[in-house]
Amino acid sequence: MTDIAVIQTAFPGDLILTTPVFQSLKEAGHRVTAVIRAGSESILENNPYLCSIITFDKKGGVGGFLRCVNELNKRRCDVAIIAQKHLRSVLLAIYAGIERRIGFDSAPGGFAYTDIVPFDRSAHAVVRYLSLCAGFSATGGLSPRIFVSENHVRTVNRLLSEKGISADRLIALAPGSIWNTKRWPFFKELAELIIEESEFDLAVIGGKDDIWIGEQIASAFPNRAITFAGRLTLIESAAAIGMAELAVTNDSAPAHMAAAVGTPLIAIFGPTVPAFGFTPFSDKAIVIENKGLYCRPCSSHGPQRCPEKHFYCMRGIKPSVVWQAARKLLGIA
Repeated sequence: MTDIAVIQTAFPGDLILTTPVFQSLKEAGHRVTAVIRAGSESILENNPYLCSIITFDKKGGVGGFLRCVNELNKRRCDVAIIAQKHLRSVLLAIYAGIERRIGFDSAPGGFAYTDIVPFDRSAHAVVRYLSLCAGFSATGGLSPRIFVSENHVRTVNRLLSEKGISADRLIALAPGSIWNTKRWPFFKELAELIIEESEFDLAVIGGKDDIWIGEQIASAFPNRAITFAGRLTLIESAAAIGMAELAVTNDSAPAHMAAAVGTPLIAIFGPTVPAFGFTPFSDKAIVIENKGLYCRPCSSHGPQRCPEKHFYCMRGIKPSVVWQAARKLLGIA
């Protein structure tokens, strides 16, 4: 049995895609500590594959770094699996005195790794992350998982009942992203189509930055829509998505939440492309994109503004096309 720290301090979507690593290592008999970005910890509530969780306040400067190192040092881990390709990630392991450090060959600070793993750009992110487990545990056959509790479900049901909305026929809309150009601009128009052409009610999922669009949709359809934007933790949001018949998301964390709780979903990709390896890891997912544009992809994450100023990658995707794909997943004629 080995004490292994898995360092993944990227955004929540990346953390969800890393959860198969925790399962693989635990099932092979290792003790696993997750080192994650502060604010993402609720995603790992109830995760049975972890012995402990350490948060890293990436905005906390030197103090935040040293606090994380101190906590990691207490675990006395023998190995660090560094999933995020960032110099700070390997420095956490070095300063915590972890002698064996495993990471990707294309990562900044790769000189500080003791074990280098090829970064396969053609593979899905889940496959890439699991490749870091070679020699310790299984490197395939696992999928992302989020463990929602009954308490999380009760919280969502209470909020739905207060609004007079049933969870029986629910579609979750997740219009947000921290990257502005990943935000498809027609979620309200899609909501209109769903309300007009089906019996499904709507739940808007998102953070504080999505409150405005959530309120816009909920106020337009006061008896058929509710907004959870800014009201739920990440794992409660996953619970809400898990109760829905379908989720419609951008290329963002809610897409991976839906895959991790088994909800069929549509993921709308704009400035980024599926070839990057970050599509929802699910056979119940449809990816919609405006193919053939000369300007896609424009960056690895999606910039805050369209470099070409036309935003065709998102504006060219019509609500009717998304709704048609949704009807297919829902089995509506």
